[in-house]
Amino acid sequence: MNIYFAVPILLMCLGLSVTVNIGLTFALFQMRKRVRPPESRPVDGSQLEDLEAHLDSSLETLTARVDELASGQDFMNRAFTDRLERLARALPAPEPHDTPH
Repeated sequence: MNIYFAVPILLMCLGLSVTVNIGLTFALFQMRKRVRPPESRPVDGSQLEDLEAHLDSSLETLTARVDELASGQDFMNRAFTDRLERLARALPAPEPHDTPH
């Protein structure tokens, strides 16, 4: 391998590696500033009850939406199956043909 060909490729890989590592280090420090340990957060009982009620209502809404989606999929499956069956009955039966081996 020609050294004049390998050196720029190695320098480019090193430069990319250093750039990515600097970016990841910066992201790590930004994340650590935003996320505090759970022990340092003050706990208020009324806030937890409000959060629990909100979570319950959100979960019920999500459950209703998933049920609507499932019933819609069942309807579409029945509709496609019915159409395919009608199409299969409308088409003539394929003619059997013998193929020599």
